[in-house]
Amino acid sequence: MRVPVARLCLMAIVAVTAFGGALGTVQAHPSAKSVTLKVAFQVFGPPPHREQQWVDMVSKQLAKQHSNIHIKPIPIVASEGDYYTKVDLMMRSASTAPDIVREDSFLIGSDVTAGYLAPLDKCLSSWSDYKQQWYSKMQSITTFQGHNYGVMNGTDDRIVWYNKTVFKKAGLPTSWQPKSWNDILKAAQTIKKKLPGVTPMNLYSGIPMDEASTMQGFEMLLYGTKDPLYNYSTKKWVISSKGFLHALEFVQKVYDSSNLLGPSNDVALSPQAGEIISNKLLPSNKLGIDIDGSWLPNTWYPSGSHPWKQWQKVMGHAKMPTESGASPSHVTLSGGWAFSVASRSSNQAAACKVLKQMNSRPNLAWYDVNVANIAPRKDVVKVPAYANVPLSGFFTSLLSFTQFRPAFPEYPRVSNQVDVAMENVMSGMKPADAMSAYSQAVTGIVGADKTEKH
Repeated sequence: MRVPVARLCLMAIVAVTAFGGALGTVQAHPSAKSVTLKVAFQVFGPPPHREQQWVDMVSKQLAKQHSNIHIKPIPIVASEGDYYTKVDLMMRSASTAPDIVREDSFLIGSDVTAGYLAPLDKCLSSWSDYKQQWYSKMQSITTFQGHNYGVMNGTDDRIVWYNKTVFKKAGLPTSWQPKSWNDILKAAQTIKKKLPGVTPMNLYSGIPMDEASTMQGFEMLLYGTKDPLYNYSTKKWVISSKGFLHALEFVQKVYDSSNLLGPSNDVALSPQAGEIISNKLLPSNKLGIDIDGSWLPNTWYPSGSHPWKQWQKVMGHAKMPTESGASPSHVTLSGGWAFSVASRSSNQAAACKVLKQMNSRPNLAWYDVNVANIAPRKDVVKVPAYANVPLSGFFTSLLSFTQFRPAFPEYPRVSNQVDVAMENVMSGMKPADAMSAYSQAVTGIVGADKTEKH
């Protein structure tokens, strides 16, 4: 499972332009066959539910421009894991399958393999906005086996957060951009030496934090080396490499019990580690460095779960460097959600029109501002309400070089083995031995013919 982007009610108002601005001059013929499209999406937490508002807004626009197209919202009240299960069950039968479904981007490969999603190549090839405005990485993230299966409507990325108050007390610069992993470790060592009682740094690691350990932790390291997790050229999983070993060695340095730089095990190996980091340690100046997500400020806004008025003055932000600073110098990873068309939908042409309308510039800007997403559309950046969101420009700029997880059915199980390897190192296993155990486990998952060593 991915780490969900926190929902934030920013109470921003974005003007919605006419439907024709999104779809051109195409109009439905009065005698066109009437169709009703079922749109399934997740709803959780207290209202207002932004996905519901967004779908309702689009439905009203369609009523004016394409009177033959109607939307039937299907809000699914569920946790993230339960939502996956419920949607999968719905898409197994034509009688229950929605026409349009909200998809976690890293599960698209699995759902395509299961036969649940329809390719959108024809739809997207005729949509100039998509080809010109969606970042190429945002187009790639929903592509599986050469075909596109979704339109990203929001994303995130990962950076290095640092507490300026802690840095100042430790004699470190409050304007900081590490150029290598070693720079991060040196700063952490300085904090440990000069500020007893302050945790020098956080790197999510181990099984309890699940995908946060894999994505915010290990992959932010591995993707900064020359070795990938998956080789797209050979279509094989890389089960052993210098990069993998070096990433585990970094984990070892952070969690070395004789010179602990990271959180103690009661925090690091807690499923609530994320909440402890963002709600307690950072606001109380008890943590120096945190490799974490762009969604972190959502917690600190007045409408967030832990309001913190001073966060913009206290928290610094930097790009994650590659291992030694070698090109491309920095690394980040993105996840996020998309809307896809179900393979069992009998109204795929109409569904394409709805996708275009949902993701028009003003509509997508309204949505991304109100749920605190990073917009996958380049032109949304200039919408005033979006531009006024703190750090939106910085976060959005990272999409030009972002990377993402391999969207294959095997990934969730491979990801779990990454977490196992990290926790093994935290427990004292040598990184080389942990990598060897990982190699054996992943070979058993994907098959020897789908693995390689670098």
